[in-house]
Amino acid sequence: MRAGIATLLALLVLTSCSTGGDRMPSPGASAPATTPASALLPVTRFWKLGPVADLAVGPHGVYALYSPATSEGALPNATDTRLAHIDRTTGALATAGPFPFAWHVVSAGTTVWIGPNNQYSGSSATDSRTVVSVDAQTLMTQQRVVLPAEAAPGQLIASLAADSSSVWVAYGSHLYRLAAGSGRIIASQPIAGTASSIALDPSGQRLYVGVNTDSSTSSATISEFEPASLKLLVSAPTGGGGLGGPQVAAADNGVWVSYATGMLGQVEHRQSSNLATVPVSRSLFSNGVHVFVATGIVWVSDAMAGRLVCLDPQMGVVRGDWMTAQGGVVSGDASATFLGDIAGVSAFHPDARCG
Repeated sequence: MRAGIATLLALLVLTSCSTGGDRMPSPGASAPATTPASALLPVTRFWKLGPVADLAVGPHGVYALYSPATSEGALPNATDTRLAHIDRTTGALATAGPFPFAWHVVSAGTTVWIGPNNQYSGSSATDSRTVVSVDAQTLMTQQRVVLPAEAAPGQLIASLAADSSSVWVAYGSHLYRLAAGSGRIIASQPIAGTASSIALDPSGQRLYVGVNTDSSTSSATISEFEPASLKLLVSAPTGGGGLGGPQVAAADNGVWVSYATGMLGQVEHRQSSNLATVPVSRSLFSNGVHVFVATGIVWVSDAMAGRLVCLDPQMGVVRGDWMTAQGGVVSGDASATFLGDIAGVSAFHPDARCG
């Protein structure tokens, strides 16, 4: 449930950089010198789709937001983003859409929810702030929830987290809790800045939000909320402000954070109780760094360096290191792990070193 890679992939294909949005490198940055990845990812099955923006794994299948390849090749298309459903048993593929401006996807029991981005700084077009739910098996659209317009001048992204009954949306300067079935807004809470990411911990007891607080000074925070009431529990400063903001990934033992610094990428591990930093091994990552947690395994995708690594869940030491085309997004469960990248979706079994 993770934070979309589509815009970053487009920029990498065009060999240019930008400062807008999450999963995007800073201007002029290049990948740092790193030890070459040791091997190709051990893929067991592959579904060719086109550039994947986001990926979610649920009880009814694997879901990917992607842009179909065109005559110009594999390039993201904000107005032609589709939803793919992969059957976990047969591998059969079904698609629906388009879902204009779609950026994030989460599984919420019998429904799948799609969050948009406003594509252009300052835009408040209805499609760019409409959260959509579809049936998890038929992909038929069920609910369309239009979020209130925001005055923030930058790119706004509806980051999503979910369990079987609720969907949490961090959009602009607000946090929302929706009923997963009806889309009714149960609670809302203002946040001090512009949301860049969101994650629900595996126990469902803590909700983490990455926040750009002042882009002019690169200031950013991580905030922890009580999921039901959206009561703010604690906040702590971090990096990434003005460079896409901090990206959060919740684990059993705290929250992992990744962000661009302008020259390199940074990965942090924080305690759940007070968001204090946990000392971790430092590895070199580029500005294309993004951290994910899937079934207790900590994954770091580095789009600009073409790497996917798994980390020790306590100390952050790199346990496994693989080459990828251009990073990607990771999701999974106890049965399998999936990578969505510029070409489509790959299933793979994590190396024994990772878990």
